[in-house]
Amino acid sequence: MKIVKATIKNISEINRLNEKYFKEIRDFKKIIESDNDYFYVGIKDGKVIGFSGFHYYPWNNSATIINIFIHPDFRRQGYGSKFIKKIVNEAKKIKVRVIIAEAPSLNNVLKVYLKNNFRICGSNDRYYSNVGKEIAIFLSLDLC
Repeated sequence: MKIVKATIKNISEINRLNEKYFKEIRDFKKIIESDNDYFYVGIKDGKVIGFSGFHYYPWNNSATIINIFIHPDFRRQGYGSKFIKKIVNEAKKIKVRVIIAEAPSLNNVLKVYLKNNFRICGSNDRYYSNVGKEIAIFLSLDLC
């Protein structure tokens, strides 16, 4: 998988994947066009198989990860870690102080963050719809 900066040309594929598998309410076009968002797609065999990125907050020199989504057929192949490495490298280029991530407690992405040196820095048991036992786990990675 090759990770490249997302463009408007990727919007239809990103939206298709999101609507079918992820169901996140996001304006991906706005994210791609924003000066403070760094958004990437994973391309394999000419198709988008994943997306992720980060939002940069200049006021406190921090970044928040904007989801990590990998098509179900391509999970457990290290692609989530590849996206994290890309985000970390790009954030370092603009001298981001810390990266914050949020992960559902029952989702495998939590393990991916921990494997990539993020540390748990908080939780919220009311972050989601409160149906079920899932809570939001917040993680951080200090870059300097």
